[in-house]
Parts: sequence; C-alpha cells; structure tokens
Amino acid sequence: MKQSFHFCAVSVILFCILTLLPACRAKPAPSAGFADPELMQTDPTVPFNKFWRKPDVDWSKYNTLYVADVNTSHMLAMTDWQKGERKEEIERDVHEVGIYARDAMKKAFREDPDHRFTVVDAPTEAPSALVFEMAIIQLVPSKVALNALGLAPFGVGLGVSAARGIANDKSSVAFEARVRDAASGDILMLAADREAEQSTLIDLRAFKWYTHAHGIIDAWSKQFVRVLQQKPGEKIKNTPTFRLLPW
Repeated sequence: MKQSFHFCAVSVILFCILTLLPACRAKPAPSAGFADPELMQTDPTVPFNKFWRKPDVDWSKYNTLYVADVNTSHMLAMTDWQKGERKEEIERDVHEVGIYARDAMKKAFREDPDHRFTVVDAPTEAPSALVFEMAIIQLVPSKVALNALGLAPFGVGLGVSAARGIANDKSSVAFEARVRDAASGDILMLAADREAEQSTLIDLRAFKWYTHAHGIIDAWSKQFVRVLQQKPGEKIKNTPTFRLLPW
C-alpha cells in the first residue's frame, strides 16, 4: 500500500513538472572524434547540431543499407552520476543501449513507406550499398530520474527539489554518425547531435536510468530516414521532445 502510494505521488509530481516545462534542444556535446568536427557545421535544413554531406554524390545509385554495431565505448568513461553503480552494471546497460539504437535504426528504414533502402543484416561491399555507423557518445540521466530510482548520490529530493533538478539538470543523449560508401569506404555524410528529453512522463514501474534515451533514439532513426532521402531545398524539422509513455 505504502509503495503504491509512493509510486503515485512520484508520478503525479513528475507529470506536473514536466507538462509545465517547454521542450528545448540541448547544446552540442563536445566532439568525441568519431565524426570529423572540422568538416561538420550547422545546417538549418537538417535536425542535427552539426552536419556534413560530401558534395557531388549521386545518392540515387544507393538502394541498400547496412547498419553497423553501435559504438558505445565513449559512454563508458566514468562521470559523477555513475559513481552509484558498479562498473559491470554500467557496461551491461550501455551494451543494451547500443543494441536498442541499432535495432531502432534498422526498424525505421525497414518501415519507411517509400522503401528507399533495403536493410541488410550482414556487411556488404556492393556498389549500391551504404554503411551507417553510429556512436552514442553521451547518455546522462537527470538527477531527478536517478533519485526516483534510488541511484543518485546527490541527495536531490522530490517535490520542490525535483523541480529545481529538472530545470537545471536535464536528461540528455548525444551521438556522432558516419555514412560510408560500402564499396570504397569513402565517408559521404557526417552528423552529430545532442537532445534533451525533459518533457516525458516517466513510468517508474519499467524505468531504468537510460529509458529516457529510447524516445530520442527513435526520433533520430526516423530523422535519418528523411535525411538520406532529402531533396535540394527541403528542410527537415526537429522532432518534438514531449512524449507520454503508456501506462
């Protein structure tokens, strides 16, 4: 009974806080070197912080896509919020995030109504194929989320303290990505982005410290589907960050 009351109270508090806060875009993450920062720049036509596309590429010749395993090595660097967990638990969870990101990207391209690319499960060197490589370089939950799970070493309480924590310490995820020609290995596209998902109703019954990343990764996957089909002059808008998890 007491546990049920606590769950309901936490849920109501978080719902009230999150629905009152506007969605906003996170500042760019420091470069991890996975995608060349010297080439990328701000491009208002794509929904990423930084972007580069090799000029004079005949994109119409590509109709196959291989999504490589997601690089998660940059997430394993210890940060303050991770001090409350054991190293092996972090590595296991980070591995799960990488698997989720790869599956989400493959799913988005396979469910594309235009069927622009055929997604293959094995590496290929076909001249009509692209290779998508992604690194999740940062995944930071808010102190409020960690505290709700009993994982935060910061002493951030609920109620008023939770509101202050949400406002100043947002959950965020960052990636860097490369798109290559499968036959030549040449890099044809680079992208980097960091998103904050502060407007989310958290289902604590199924919540883990990285659960908030799933919605952001799903949005990125759908955005890449559009970016790889982008027409000259077309502007691809950013995905709204408010998301209501089903109960």
